[in-house]
Amino acid sequence: METPRSTHAIVRNVPSSFHRAIRPAGSSEPIDTDLARQQHRLYCSALERLGLSLLAIASDDELPDCCYVEDAALVIGNKGIITAPGAAARRGETAAVEEMLGDHKEIHRIEGPATLDGGDVLRIEDRVYVGLSERTNEDAVEQLANLVAGDGYEVVAIEVRDILHLKSACTYLGGDVITWLPGHLEDPAFARYQKIAVPPREAHAANCLSVNGTVLIPTGAPETRARIEQAGFETVEIDISESSKTGGGLTCTSILF
Repeated sequence: METPRSTHAIVRNVPSSFHRAIRPAGSSEPIDTDLARQQHRLYCSALERLGLSLLAIASDDELPDCCYVEDAALVIGNKGIITAPGAAARRGETAAVEEMLGDHKEIHRIEGPATLDGGDVLRIEDRVYVGLSERTNEDAVEQLANLVAGDGYEVVAIEVRDILHLKSACTYLGGDVITWLPGHLEDPAFARYQKIAVPPREAHAANCLSVNGTVLIPTGAPETRARIEQAGFETVEIDISESSKTGGGLTCTSILF
């Protein structure tokens, strides 16, 4: 089963409360919300240049993390699956995403006590890898497997160690090629793929966004970018310095389908 080309991207604007977004332990560098908004606009423009039609949701200042739409929903085939975010403060983010996605996909939901962040879900062709992390539990893996079993997808649980999400350490670029930040995932589950190793000093670049064969990569990762280009991919560099302060990556701020 090949991954179809994406034609749409759901995005959500950066709220004025973004400086209060959930941050990794020990992260205290000030967040420039105006710069975050500017960077988000450039990110959206890059998606449009790559042929995607944007479905934009207004920001909500009551939800500081709401621009991270990836965690609120998954698209697998014709199904839009509304998640149950692992951080209780973020569960209000799903309603607006569900409303937008419902115009395009058949809606299903992960039900509590399961918890699931979209950042823990990595689809590679007919396999759906789900990271068991602080935000995602085994109940969610079971529910997701039941939801997509009849559509030809295999759901595989992956233990995630010492990092926020599965996609903080591994993303799919296409053609059986993945980025790989060593030390955080069970390697045997990914033995079938060609791994582009991400140096620890460029750890933020493990989270790249592949858009129909072009790879968006965060700034400040020249070695990773060179390795991706050597593997035959065209790259586009995107500055997400403010999102990075909250642990965010390039996949976090869109849902492609």
